[in-house]
Amino acid sequence: KVYASEQPVVSNIEVSSNTITVQVIGGTPAYKYSIDNVNWQDSNVFTNITRGDHTIYVKDSYDCNPIEITVVVPNITNVITPNGDGVNDFIDYSALSNKQNLVLSIFDRYGTKIFQADKTNGYKWDGSASGSKKVPTGNYWYSVTWNENNKNKTPIKFSGWVLVKNRE
Repeated sequence: KVYASEQPVVSNIEVSSNTITVQVIGGTPAYKYSIDNVNWQDSNVFTNITRGDHTIYVKDSYDCNPIEITVVVPNITNVITPNGDGVNDFIDYSALSNKQNLVLSIFDRYGTKIFQADKTNGYKWDGSASGSKKVPTGNYWYSVTWNENNKNKTPIKFSGWVLVKNRE
């Protein structure tokens, strides 16, 4: 008799700048990872990744057909100048609006959440907190989270920083 082995499952993916980190559970470790289904590595971290869609392949020690997961590396905005001139006035993640549970959270340098962008405000941040109060010029941290549109609803977390330059 031949029994099918339990397949590994991608439990979480973190995207930071140009790096993808894949977390896997199930199956039989040790896992192998690939971004092209040709070259395999032991590390679950991929570096120097370009923006756009990528397919990550994972297989366990049985070396069977790999599982596939599509990952989006979003476009990064590192500076906004919300002065109403139509250039870099806001961060806009509405291009990811087809993702489930998409949320953009903005944090100050102390880790306090000052803004949340979701479906209600078009997944955009215009450099304000508490409605319409402009934040001071400075660096802010952000986190974009969503669930991929696959059968496992894989959670994705993308984080980075943004410089806000406000003129008062």
